[in-house]
Order: sequence, then C-alpha cells, then structure tokens
Amino acid sequence: MSRIRLTIILAVAVIAVFGATPVAAAEPDPILLVHGYRGNPATWADMIARFKAKGRTAVAIDLASENNVTNATAIGAFIARRGWKRVDIVAQSMGGLSARWFIKFDWSSAIVDSYVSLGTPQYGIYAACVLPRSYGGQMCPASAFLRDLNGGDDTPGHTAWTTVYSTADEFVPNSSSRLDGGACFVRVTGVHHNDMDNDAGIFAHVLAAVDGTCTGTFK
Repeated sequence: MSRIRLTIILAVAVIAVFGATPVAAAEPDPILLVHGYRGNPATWADMIARFKAKGRTAVAIDLASENNVTNATAIGAFIARRGWKRVDIVAQSMGGLSARWFIKFDWSSAIVDSYVSLGTPQYGIYAACVLPRSYGGQMCPASAFLRDLNGGDDTPGHTAWTTVYSTADEFVPNSSSRLDGGACFVRVTGVHHNDMDNDAGIFAHVLAAVDGTCTGTFK
C-alpha cells in the first residue's frame, strides 16, 4: 500500500470517528440606523436595545444636515470609518431617502445587504414643498432630487428592499411609501409616524427583513 493511499485512508477514518471540523457561521451584518428629518440618534434607543437582546450590533448615525445628498455622503463616510464591508440599513422617514441615495448613487466599498424604510416618503409629501430645498424641500414630489432618485429602478442591485408603512401615519400617505421594481411591502396598523422607530411590533418586521425574510407582500 502506498504512503499516499494510507494517508488518505487514515484521514477518512479520523473524519468518520470525530467528524469534520465545523465551519463557523458567518457573523450577521452590523445594522446602521438612520434618523429622519430634524431627528437624532436618541430616537433609536429602543430599537438598539432590542437588537442587542437578539445578539445584533446596531448603531445610529447622527446626521448634521437636512439635505439628503449631503446625508448620503455622511452615511458612506460613517460606514468607511467603521471599516464595515457589509451592512444592513434601517431608516426612518426622510432618512430612508438619504439611505437610498447612498445605495443608488454613492460609490462605496461596503455592500448593503438589506434596506428597510419606516414611513419614508419615497415619492414625496406635498407639505414639504414649502420648505427650503436643502432643508427638507427635497421631499416635495416635484423636486429634482426625487426625480433623480426615482428615475429608473427604485430597488437596484442585490440589496433586499423593504418598505414598512402604517395606516396611522399622519404625515406620509401609504401610497408615497411604495418602492417600484421589487420590494417587500409591510403594512402595519395603529402606529403613528414618529413611533415607527421604537415600536415593538415593527421591530419584529425589521428583524425579519435584515435576516432576509419578507413578512409582508413582495411586489
């Protein structure tokens, strides 16, 4: 019997007795939380705690601007500073527009595996039309910003897209929260706009979304 053949037989025998070396499970992506218009990271305190209880890392960014293009650049810089190569993004209200602009137009070495918006006016709200362009006015349905953002496919690339919207949202019509091109639509009831980032029921949908499960309707 050759030495090579004997070595192979012994290796097979060891695997049969002790089993193959287990492959470590991939670490889940960190989760970046993006606040909305005139918001701040503190609004995510409850969701951060819930993610931590599930063994997940969630970090909230503090955006210093109400300009979505500027915010998108800040999101990219934040991810780069953290050294993240893959990330999930959960964004509330206008933050969802900043995050979408980042994914669609701002080059980054990081891969966004999941995007989840909460009450985001993807197609705008008319109340924003009276605001300055760089201070919330980009949410106006007729803005050049939304024209460019919604031009072509709303949901490009390999990112898993989810939009969560509430029938009790007093600021953003449900029809404005749509994403065309292939996304998971999650409709909830009884949650007001400013409570969507800390509601326990919505968190269950968010957790499922970043883990790759659509709890609503994909269309």
